[in-house]
Amino acid sequence: MKRRAFVMAAAAALSLRPAAAAPKGLRGLVIHDQPKPVAALDIRDAESRAAGLDTLKGKPILLNLWASWCMPCVAELPALDRLKPALDAKGVALVALSLDRGGKLTVVNTFARLGIKNLDIRTDENRVAAEKLDAPALPVTLLIDAQGREIGRFIGAAEWDGPPAARLLDALAAGSPLTPDMAPPPVKMGTAP
Repeated sequence: MKRRAFVMAAAAALSLRPAAAAPKGLRGLVIHDQPKPVAALDIRDAESRAAGLDTLKGKPILLNLWASWCMPCVAELPALDRLKPALDAKGVALVALSLDRGGKLTVVNTFARLGIKNLDIRTDENRVAAEKLDAPALPVTLLIDAQGREIGRFIGAAEWDGPPAARLLDALAAGSPLTPDMAPPPVKMGTAP
């Protein structure tokens, strides 16, 4: 079966279920041998204005795909929220893209419940980002270089704001090669708010 057909079948079979339920081989840090193009996405901000990745040209990006019904996604959002000011200072954009059907209202409610203060509201109104980015499970976080190419991804929930993740994020900011030993640890599910 060709790769694209397999990914499409996997996405349909998994129905974007949380990564904790995904097959073992689909979790953790994946570093690409060659950078991959990132599909254009129709991302919207809190006022429903276009806020796609093209507005961040020249910056490395940490693109997190999440949904409010995904417990591992919700468990890692507070770490991403704490991380955002430090990444901004390093010139790295952090985009937490909600794939929820409820759009902005669901994001606002989830952020309020979790006490999220730093993350911007970003929604995938057409709900096609997971398919376009070959993300068969949630959460998934893409590591995108300053040229707008995916150089790696982390499948599953990670502790993004801890010291182990700092090396990975520093390498992303500097445009340095990523290595497997830079993988952040997974979120402990007992820490979910």
